Amino acid sequence: MTIKELHNKLKEKGISEHQYFLHGLFGSTNDDEKIALTIKKGKFGIVYETYFRECGEKYSSIIFTTEKEACEYIYKKLAGNIG
Repeated sequence: MTIKELHNKLKEKGISEHQYFLHGLFGSTNDDEKIALTIKKGKFGIVYETYFRECGEKYSSIIFTTEKEACEYIYKKLAGNIG
């Protein structure tokens, strides 16, 4: 799954864009008070970081080495909260 595919799947599930930040490409325009996915340069290549930001502080940060793994994690976190 790519970031664009993740965004489309979240829209299909009716999850508001205000609940997530996907590297500034999709979702909310900022990452405060929501689950986020960012792409960063790691020590050995590109990494994908997921986290929750609250009051300017990052919590529950997890680093993934593939876009697919990071997107699946975000999807499960957000789609799993639907009743």
